[in-house]
This record gives sequence, structure tokens and C-alpha cells, in this order.
Amino acid sequence: MANRVAILGAGRSGVAVAKAAIAQGFVPTVFDAKPANESKFAPDLASLGVQIIGEFHGSFARADFDILVTSPGVDMRSPMLRDADRAGIEVIGEIEFAYRISKAPIIAITGTNGKSTTTVMTYLALKESGANPILCGNIYGSGFDEVPLTEAALTATEDQVLVAEISSFQLEWVRDFRPRCAGITNITPDHLNRYDGFETYAQTKRRLFDRMGQGDTIVANAGDPNTFPKNETLRDRGHGHPQVRFYGAAGVDASFDAGYLKLSVSEPVADLPFREKHNLLNACHAALLAVGYLESEGMFTPAKRIEHVLAGLKSFRGLAHRMEHLGHRAGVEVINNSMCTNPAAVVASSGGIAAPQRLLIGGLKKNYDFHSVREYLDRAGHDVYLFGHDAEQIREELGGRGRVFDTMQAAFDAAKDEAVPGDVIMLAPGCASMDQFSDFVQRGEEFREMAKEWLNETTT
Repeated sequence: MANRVAILGAGRSGVAVAKAAIAQGFVPTVFDAKPANESKFAPDLASLGVQIIGEFHGSFARADFDILVTSPGVDMRSPMLRDADRAGIEVIGEIEFAYRISKAPIIAITGTNGKSTTTVMTYLALKESGANPILCGNIYGSGFDEVPLTEAALTATEDQVLVAEISSFQLEWVRDFRPRCAGITNITPDHLNRYDGFETYAQTKRRLFDRMGQGDTIVANAGDPNTFPKNETLRDRGHGHPQVRFYGAAGVDASFDAGYLKLSVSEPVADLPFREKHNLLNACHAALLAVGYLESEGMFTPAKRIEHVLAGLKSFRGLAHRMEHLGHRAGVEVINNSMCTNPAAVVASSGGIAAPQRLLIGGLKKNYDFHSVREYLDRAGHDVYLFGHDAEQIREELGGRGRVFDTMQAAFDAAKDEAVPGDVIMLAPGCASMDQFSDFVQRGEEFREMAKEWLNETTT
């Protein structure tokens, strides 16, 4: 790998890449659109002796850099990246950089919804099975011990395995990236402000499979053809053909019906700590990824290991900001689902709960269309409390359903005042958070605090 490295983006992943670059003997320089002193990671970079060039909107010269590692936050259509590529500078993303330096194989999970949960379930299944997994990637704020992918790649040994959540943004500049096992949970319209249409978004997700070959395992959702590797993806590029396994329909490699999760053995769903359809699908996906890896390492026989995989699934207790149950008061339950950032996630998460609901929705809608949520609410009849920058526009797309509030706090106050025993109050924004919050984690933490204040109040 070249030794003159430009890193675009002074965020969490940029710092991890800078540290890894130095450890590999490279000379990194970090560039960011914001002033250098505004990055909360500026002290970390300064301690490494890495130069930060802030307020950067220029171009990169081939004479100065051999390789450019771009942040997932930078649109692949950016003239800055395209100009660098045309100038002969190799442009890659963090996962490509991590793959090139990692001694450990990688299990990669992407998808529009459910990827964080599936990633953690896979990690737990492998941990229980005697493997040595590291939870990493785009899974910030999960509540589990996770690290940036590049940091994990730098420190991992050959007997470990990186279990990584991967976003479509991170797949935009992959070249040689070849995970040992990989899967896509589902693909529904998302980030359409970033892509030239849904199919471009879906194709970007499927780049996960491009380099996979013999000895590798692909896991696909039988209920979503967009998650399937296409014929052009599976053609032999000198690596042979990967194994493809399916879940989520009768008669495929993993499914659930009649109260059982079915793999090579059947496990009663009652023995699992979750019952929601989407989590059972995630569990099927995670089990197939774990089994695929264990088989590739010669660590798996059905009699010896399937019980360990299932034990890992049974240990799953949810993720922070993802259907996080915060408590009850006077028969009313409160759930923090701040990670719900698109309309499909609103429908999936709300639809998994049988109780009447008071849904807090709002933020930056990013070209999302909320008509699917309107159709769902017409059937389900839940109450809606809208907040944030695009609340009025969302209300229009919901056919006038819901009331608009300036803040999430005001929306929550109204929901709790109107809730009756048996109701669920759920933050399910269906939007990005950056209108009023720094990210979904801050949004979820503020919701958690306001909810717990109410839940812990002494009733009179």
C-alpha cells in the first residue's frame, strides 16, 4: 500500500484510519470541511502528530498523495473524489483500508433495517461457539463493546474474526474487499438524497458480494429479492463460487413457523428472549452467518455447535436506541427506537408491537416518502406526534394525521399526558436527527432521559 495517505474526514473513522496508517509506516494527513479546531477528535490527532487541514474544499494532487481514504459522510458523487480518482489517486473507503491491513477474516452485514441487531446476534452466536469475534464497524451507539473497523483490523490476530456492520456509504469505494461471510438484511428506499434512485442504492449494497468466492458464504433474505447476489456478482473472477444460503421462507436454510426457529434443529421461539417477526428474521440471518464462518474454520458440526449458536441468540437482550424498552408507568410502556431513521423502519418496528401506540415521528426526512407509513397508520390507527424540521411536510404525507410540535420534548409531553393503560409511547422518528441533534445517539439519550424522569416520578 502506498505511504502518502490523505484522509478525508476528521471523525471517528478518520482517527482510526490515521492511527492504523501510522502503525503501518504511512504518513497520513487529515482533511475536513469544518475548521480543524471544531473536530472533537482534534486532540487525538494532534497527539499522534497528524496534521489536520480544516475548511478544506480544494483538490488533491497526485504529486502529494498516493491514496485517499474517504469518510462515509462524503457523497461518492463529490467532484473532490471524482477529480482525485481521475488524477490517478486511488480512492478507497475505510472498509477497504481495513480489509487490506487485517490479519483476521471479516463477517460483514449490511441492509436498510436490522443490520445492527443482526451484527450483534452474529457476534454473540460466535462468542458462545468458542470463536474469538470482535464487534466493529458502523455500529456506534449499540451499548455493546464495539470499535471502529480499522482499529479492529489493526489489532486483530489470525485466530480472531471481525464482525462488522457495514453501511452503503462504506461500500461506495470498495475494490478488493472480500468478507468470509456476508449478508444483506433487506433493502428498502433509504438515503435517496445520496443516490440517483433506488436501484443505485440497492446495487451499492450488493457490492458487498462482488469479490466473494469459493469457501465464502453469502446469506440472503428469501423474502427480499434485492438482497440476492445477482448473476453478474456471482460470476467466477478467479475465486470460485461462494455458497449462498437463504432464510425467512418455508423450506430454506433457516426459517421460523409454528412457534419454532428452524435451523438444522428446531428451537422453540418461546425459549428466545424476543418474539417479534423482524427479530426472528434477524436471528435466522445471524445463525447462518455464524454457521458459515464456523464451517469455514472447521469448527462446526451440527451435533457439537448448533446448541452454542442458539445459546448466543438466547443471550441477546437488545441494543441501545433500537427498540430499547425503558420501563412502565401506570400501565404505559415507553420505548426508545431512535435508530429508526426511515419510513420502512417505522412500519417494521411499530408493526411488531400488538398494543395501541403513540408514535413520536420527525426530523430530517431526506427525500423519504411517508405514504407507506400513512397506509400502515390507516390500518393500525395509532396516534402520531410530529416534531422537527420536516414535521409539517410529513403530516401532509400522512394525510393530515398527527399534531406538530416544535421539539421532541413537547411531543413526548403531549403523548404521556394522553396515554392510557395498555398504550406504548415509542420514539420512532423515521428521519435523520441532524436538525435538532448531533446524531441518533444524542436524540436517543435525550429521549431516554426525559422518559426516565417521567417514569421515575412519584404518582399521587
